Amino acid sequence: MALNLRAPVQPQRQAQSKSYTFPAPTKGWIVSENLALAKPGGARLLENWFPTTTGIRLRGGSQLHATISTGPVLRQFTYKSGTTEKFFASDATNIFNITAPADPEVIPTADVTGQTSGYYSTAMFGTAGGNYMYAVNGTDSAKLYDGTTWTTITGVSAPIAITGVTTANLSFVWPFSSHLWFVEKNTMNAWYLPVDSVGGAATKFSLAGVFQEGGSLLFGGKWSLDAGNGLDDKIVFFSDQGEVAVFNGTTPAETTTWSKVGIYHITAPMGMNGTMNAGGDLLIATEDGLVPISEAVNKDVAALNLSAISRQIEPEWKREVIARRTLPWEIIKWPSNNMMIVSLPVPDAGINPYCFVANLETGAWAKYTNWETRSLCLFDNFGYFGNNTGQVFKMEVGGSDNGTPYTSTYVGQPDHLKSVGVRKIVHSARSIFLSNVPFIAKISASVNYNITLPTAPSSVTNFSTDEWDSALWDVGTWDSSGSPTVSTKWVSIGKSGFSISPQIQITSGVTPFPRTELVAFDIIYENGGVMN
Repeated sequence: MALNLRAPVQPQRQAQSKSYTFPAPTKGWIVSENLALAKPGGARLLENWFPTTTGIRLRGGSQLHATISTGPVLRQFTYKSGTTEKFFASDATNIFNITAPADPEVIPTADVTGQTSGYYSTAMFGTAGGNYMYAVNGTDSAKLYDGTTWTTITGVSAPIAITGVTTANLSFVWPFSSHLWFVEKNTMNAWYLPVDSVGGAATKFSLAGVFQEGGSLLFGGKWSLDAGNGLDDKIVFFSDQGEVAVFNGTTPAETTTWSKVGIYHITAPMGMNGTMNAGGDLLIATEDGLVPISEAVNKDVAALNLSAISRQIEPEWKREVIARRTLPWEIIKWPSNNMMIVSLPVPDAGINPYCFVANLETGAWAKYTNWETRSLCLFDNFGYFGNNTGQVFKMEVGGSDNGTPYTSTYVGQPDHLKSVGVRKIVHSARSIFLSNVPFIAKISASVNYNITLPTAPSSVTNFSTDEWDSALWDVGTWDSSGSPTVSTKWVSIGKSGFSISPQIQITSGVTPFPRTELVAFDIIYENGGVMN
């Protein structure tokens, strides 16, 4: 009897489908990681989304608030006294009150005219005589606002004057320990006024023997080791070359308490208004990133970028420094929105308009596109930006940019799905949202570290009712003023590669605010071979 020596035929194993969940990128936009070692919870691209503690939400739109010129809105600033708050903006020659414009498209009558420079430094200061705001620009005599009237301050003005220095040479102003301090433009001189005073004889404090790398004094500020309201407040002086001088005491006249803490180095600041207080710390926008003074006093300048608040977006930050270095940057802190915004001014038409934003609580970053942020301001608990064509816009209102749709794009960090080097075939995916307004989300994926985005979807049709569109995600009635509801739907993907990046695009062009937050992104996939 013949023997059958052939090996039995093994049945071919069926590939098993698996599921995988990408959490919403609460860590925000991260471009400083090795792509092969990227950690979950981050985004490789995050445009027009804001990272929260629980997910990412669509940004709100912008709305025209005022028009002051046909040229750039160089600065915006506010006056506050009790419950009174007034809003001002400047162009190259004028200062306008834009607290409540009669028509946002019509240029109002200027409060101040005949100026030769429109880039101001301003400071609020209270005295026994009332609350005042100083505005200086380094070329025109200082201006003082008392809540009603702008007054030009010189050495002979009455009833308030500043003697000892030409006020037209003062380029920066800040309060410290019941004194007003000023920077004299293109010098190493700081000046301060008598205690609790907006006028009087100014006293010079020269830093010519303190700073050693040339340049000139650019701006000053306050730094504290506590939350900012203790007894250890220090005055800080910054040169345009990146030198930082820190002093203890109130003024140099008080010789028993005034002393130099030290001289430190940062890279060159991006502008005299590119600072933000965070508790007692002071953050400075520099060529290497957003640097806290608390780190500058402990680290060499070469290592400061490792401690920068903007470390997650360092390559993008430095790229924008090269493109936008010719114009001063600004920062606003928006506590009620838990947001920090860094302006990225547009020096020429070949550079795209956008700004950097960060979550104040988590430090997660994102990018807002289509906002030409030449200047920034916080007024009446809302953020505002001024552009290069004389317009001032209110931020995070409505669901369009003054009637123009915008697209929010999320691309997740590449993920190997716990099978490094193995080819994966992604069959389908779904995104999970919490929302109480209708929207259209286009879901896709990129593979192998490349970003390939499809055409963005159209905006949902504008609406004024709360009924959900059954052709979009699900059938139901949504109450835009009520609690958000879960929205999800599986779609086909059909992509394969050794690494997978989830992608979502949503276009907003509606009237209501888009209250929509991404929670997670699920996929169904199967593993292929290592060499496929």
